[in-house]
Amino acid sequence: MYFNKQRLNLWTMGIINKELIFYKIMNYPVPKQKKFFYFEKENKEKFQIKNEFSRNEKNQFMDKFIEKINKYWKLYQSLPFVKEIFLCNSISFNALKRDSDIDLFIITKSNSIRRARFFSAIFFKILKLKRSIKDKRQKFCLSFYITEDHKNLYPIMLEKTDIYLAYRLAHLVPLYQETIDENGIYKKNKRLKTLIPNHPQKYSIKIWNKLFSWKTKLKKIIEFLFGWIFWVLIEKTIKLIRKAILSKKIKKLWTKWKHIVISDKMLKFHDDIREKVHLLYKIANKQ
Repeated sequence: MYFNKQRLNLWTMGIINKELIFYKIMNYPVPKQKKFFYFEKENKEKFQIKNEFSRNEKNQFMDKFIEKINKYWKLYQSLPFVKEIFLCNSISFNALKRDSDIDLFIITKSNSIRRARFFSAIFFKILKLKRSIKDKRQKFCLSFYITEDHKNLYPIMLEKTDIYLAYRLAHLVPLYQETIDENGIYKKNKRLKTLIPNHPQKYSIKIWNKLFSWKTKLKKIIEFLFGWIFWVLIEKTIKLIRKAILSKKIKKLWTKWKHIVISDKMLKFHDDIREKVHLLYKIANKQ
């Protein structure tokens, strides 16, 4: 994401409404239902909240992306130890580009985050769907995992206003849920209540994708074979292997990887621009 002088000039010209600064910073389309996403802590009950989310026009690449995403419904149902999958970032903000990737936010079973990450990476790799540095166009980015008992992301919130993470969570779109619960992640995350009080605390964004559920026999078999008695040994083995690989990457790219999280509850590998967004939000808010 590049933040150029042209956008800064827009702020100084007073074009940006205070409540919609985030969308301008990220160069995302402003939603029709602006009052869902006001960054204000007063008058939170003033507006009537509706369940539908829409924009003036659908992104020109959206149909092709959604067609591809819906095509692999069997894959989502087959990922061992995965409870929920959400679409996020550019696709959920209706801001796709021709070479955009498809970002996934994944919730795993408790005590199973490394097995979930291991098998999902293998499955997407085998099908040549996993994003790489050289090939990201319409490929899936598997960079954010949390366990089902750790849905509140307050521990990784920046000390400053973490407006980026708040809006990212507010725009999560469910793709797969083993058991349908469209409101779980929104109700349990404090950030939506404190930073975006007008958000309805439920799934509200529509991007024309299907929501899949249940699980395949393959998933059941793998969870049985790699669960139960040996799950602790398997989790620790994967942890040691991944730790060695990541330690080398972190040493080479410290500034880029300084906000990664590697724990038994969360794995977060993506580039972190929250501090930059906070700074730009602060500058724009003073204009």
